[in-house]
Amino acid sequence: MERRIALFLDFDNIFGALCAQAPEAAEAFVIEPARWLDWLSRRLPADEGSSRLLLRRCYLNPGGSLLLENGERVFFSSFRNSLVRAGFQVTDCPPLTRGGKTSADIVMVMDVLDALQHATRFDSFVILSSDADFTPVLQRLRAHDRRTLLVSIGSTADAYRAAADEVVGPEEFIREGLTLPGTAAERAAGALPARWEEHAPPEDELPDLAAVREAILAQVTAELSRAPAPLHLPALGKRLHEKLGPQVRATAFGGAGSLARLLAAAGDPQMELIPGYGGGWVRDTARHPPARPDEAAELPASQP
Repeated sequence: MERRIALFLDFDNIFGALCAQAPEAAEAFVIEPARWLDWLSRRLPADEGSSRLLLRRCYLNPGGSLLLENGERVFFSSFRNSLVRAGFQVTDCPPLTRGGKTSADIVMVMDVLDALQHATRFDSFVILSSDADFTPVLQRLRAHDRRTLLVSIGSTADAYRAAADEVVGPEEFIREGLTLPGTAAERAAGALPARWEEHAPPEDELPDLAAVREAILAQVTAELSRAPAPLHLPALGKRLHEKLGPQVRATAFGGAGSLARLLAAAGDPQMELIPGYGGGWVRDTARHPPARPDEAAELPASQP
């Protein structure tokens, strides 16, 4: 009997936890998703027949990023291509609040429930997330006689684990799924070599995203220091394309997806985004007076 599998990945949750526990495991996770996908599809007992991973969904904050210990900021959107090449349907879940809360959880739950009613009748559901908010959906899947496999990196609530038929923890996933040997302590200490350089495309084929982002932020800082009023984001973006060349367009603002997302992820307290009609604005908090969102459309499109 062939088992049909649907997989749902809470990218921000899993990638962030892997970065905290073993950075080289996080690198292997995003560089070679096909490897751990194949391992998960074979994770079911052999006596249950072959398995097909038919549905692959990923939920990602396109403006999300993490600051690594070496000072490099890693943007989640820069991994979109590798996920798409591995057969994932990537759903953008940008922040909906000033606190950065995204809709990933609720969108993922709705898609799981939709898959439960799908004509294919998926036999097994794989959930990659350590977020205990998914406990009710696991319970719903169990009530509908579906097998569930939970992949959790980091601490997991007992009720969440109990709601799944099987649980794959960080040690097993890193060792078996990502095929990285050694103990968690050895990995965290950097005793094992990182795999990023081994599998990354040649440098002349892929722009240095970090360098592009730094160049953009430096240019924005320079313009803000001269501007008498907040800068109109669309006009600013056009000038960046003209001054910094095709690398801005080719990398989608250094992997951030848009100028607004790049500025939001940078976390510079001296740059404040002002939402408003026509694409929004950015102000220098040290030089420009604050403006309410409903006033943003009235600000002059200043040109440094």
